[in-house]
Amino acid sequence: MKLNNNQVSVLLFISFSLIYLVGSFSKIPFGDSIGFVLETEKKEFVLASAPHVHSLFINTLVFLKKLFPTIESSEICRFLTVISASLSIVVLFRTISELIQNNFFAIISAIIFGFSFSFWKNAEIIEVYTFNLLFVSLVIYFCTIFILRKKKSYLIFSAFLLGLSLWIHIQNILIIPAFMLVIFLSKNVKLQLLTLGILGVLFCSLFIFPLLNSQPLSSVFSSGTVSKNIDLKDLLKNFITSIGYLIYNFWYFLIFSIFGVTILFKSNKKLFIFFTTTALPVFIFSTVFAVSDNYVYFIPFNLIVTIFIGIGLYHLHQRKFIKTLSYSCILIPLFYFFTLKVVSSTEKGNNFHQEKLYKGGLEYYLLPWMKNNVGIVEFTIDKKQAPENIEWMSRASEEFINIKSKYQPIKEIRKL
Repeated sequence: MKLNNNQVSVLLFISFSLIYLVGSFSKIPFGDSIGFVLETEKKEFVLASAPHVHSLFINTLVFLKKLFPTIESSEICRFLTVISASLSIVVLFRTISELIQNNFFAIISAIIFGFSFSFWKNAEIIEVYTFNLLFVSLVIYFCTIFILRKKKSYLIFSAFLLGLSLWIHIQNILIIPAFMLVIFLSKNVKLQLLTLGILGVLFCSLFIFPLLNSQPLSSVFSSGTVSKNIDLKDLLKNFITSIGYLIYNFWYFLIFSIFGVTILFKSNKKLFIFFTTTALPVFIFSTVFAVSDNYVYFIPFNLIVTIFIGIGLYHLHQRKFIKTLSYSCILIPLFYFFTLKVVSSTEKGNNFHQEKLYKGGLEYYLLPWMKNNVGIVEFTIDKKQAPENIEWMSRASEEFINIKSKYQPIKEIRKL
């Protein structure tokens, strides 16, 4: 039985929701997760627009907590993370399906992205990046449909969603040049003014709280992190690392993205320019801003790469082995297992494992799923010490424990 787009969308949503839920964290993970759970537990709306705040994400969590006060804050965070991830995959499927008019390769592409390490990892922990990608993917979807069909409402939707996404992650400002290009291509003055007005109002709204709180306007863009000077050697190292991320995310399917880029350049230059001007600023920023967890910044770029993979697979499908090869996307989890085994067998890998054992070792870094993970709350309650600075995590964890201990025994809190 041939399924239509709506049926496939539902199937993808249910399938990936189950996959992500099965592999989701058992205890609140290390990293930003505890901060988001803490803010949810406080049940206080955050009135700020600094980069580290992610106010639309946090306030959505707070709203859900107020709506369902008896549900654990960590479960509310899990719900929003997983639902956002699964919906992002559905939007990606619909985007690729519009481009190639072939559900099989659109599904294959969605599975490849759903199993890509960076995205899968963020779907298994509590993070802002799946929620953020849902908005970004919708902006890309509506812009794509607008370029293909010229329907005005799609560009208006894109402007509104892009403006809102700035309240989730300021990195999305990097998408504005590509969106401005789409506005220019519309050649409709009224539409141009309307979409610019919507985006402009939402962008300017970011400065309301700094003005009310007598903070510098630059606080909208900077969290106060001081980056070291980057020389040519650092850039080369960062670039090689970025390519490594791509390979680990897409395996040999990355090769098909090169064909996809070439094919789209020949067949639809407007879409080619839109996708590349969306992807490249994100890639450059993520490469240059090489903090320890910068792999998460590449996720919107990875979405575009997947679109190119879908186009490449479809246009090469006349070769019989391509369709057969496509089925290997279900083996991607085995690739992570294999990598873990290989790295674990090396001296450097074993040393790294011992160094990071306090939060799960190599499994934490090389496997996307988080089932049976080490939790920051139990780590804090047991007064364990980490070999590196996790003071900010510990403070958030201690505050969370203090709030919970007012109405819940420590024995129960330890399980969170």
